[in-house]
Amino acid sequence: MSDIEKKIGLLAGAGEVPAYFSRQATQKGIRIIAVSFSDKIHAELEPLVEKSYSIGIGKPGKIFKTFKDENITDIVMLGKVDKKIIFQPSFFDLRAVTFFKSLLSQEDKILLLGVIKEIEKEGLNVLDQKELLGEIFPAKGVLTKRKPSVKEMEDINFGIPIAKKLADMEIGQTIVVKNKTVVSVEAIEGTDKALARGCELSRGKCVAVKVSRTNQDYRYDVPGIGPQTMESLKSGGASVLAMEAGRVMIVDQEKVVEVANRAKISIVCV
Repeated sequence: MSDIEKKIGLLAGAGEVPAYFSRQATQKGIRIIAVSFSDKIHAELEPLVEKSYSIGIGKPGKIFKTFKDENITDIVMLGKVDKKIIFQPSFFDLRAVTFFKSLLSQEDKILLLGVIKEIEKEGLNVLDQKELLGEIFPAKGVLTKRKPSVKEMEDINFGIPIAKKLADMEIGQTIVVKNKTVVSVEAIEGTDKALARGCELSRGKCVAVKVSRTNQDYRYDVPGIGPQTMESLKSGGASVLAMEAGRVMIVDQEKVVEVANRAKISIVCV
């Protein structure tokens, strides 16, 4: 992580990434002002950052005012947001309602680039996650004790190009494959539910594939996994997690690999 910025605003969704970033930044002397999208996230981040606010994602007016009051000019967007909120307009303030009405569609790329444009209108700069967290994007290779079998590699090679096409179509960045058959595809429900469904339908011994978009913008919706994802794969009886090398993040890699080794799951970056 670069320490060129000494004070950064954090827009924090769910998952392990916001807390990991906050710990690393604080250790480097970077002051973090966090806006969390739920009280649960706020409670987790509050001990790790200089200041933490809990503001619903549907209240951009209040979020922007908070960052301005804190003299923030650079922000990073980390963590997961439940996209089903777009079907719950009662959570939105007037600015959010106006924003959604202005969109040509609500596919991820259009939606999130629109969000960044709104942020930039407020004089805020959205930082590249890979520049801040480059150390957690593993390079090509097998991370676990067990390597994929020949048959599992066939499923990986079958699944990667399909997953890339789906990611580029803004459908999702994760699929589950077994015997060269796509068992489940991530959509609006998110990674963990797609993995659980794929493991259930395949009755385990399946291959999970996680990729990025071909032209991934590392300011938003960066693919990643953490201990929670690995626990889901362990519970579902998956045998392999294949990730795109250098383009998908692993939060707390030591813990992830530990869980995988215990479950005899192979993690391979290709």
